[in-house]
Amino acid sequence: MATLLSVNVGTPKDVSWRGKTVRTGAWKSAVHGPRMVRRLNIDGDGQGDLAGHGGEMRAVLVYQVESYQ
Repeated sequence: MATLLSVNVGTPKDVSWRGKTVRTGAWKSAVHGPRMVRRLNIDGDGQGDLAGHGGEMRAVLVYQVESYQ
């Protein structure tokens, strides 16, 4: 049986990377309490690169705990 440990959300921001400014939503923070998962994202969340991330049927990304070991 799987256990949900954390729901993390964040909004995109512009950052400097390799001499360019890029828009990214990579930095997420844990939230407490319920969040609505909608067709395009979780409330309070966003993606910076909509061509490569996010979009319909891609609102939730799940990592298994083994990925962090």
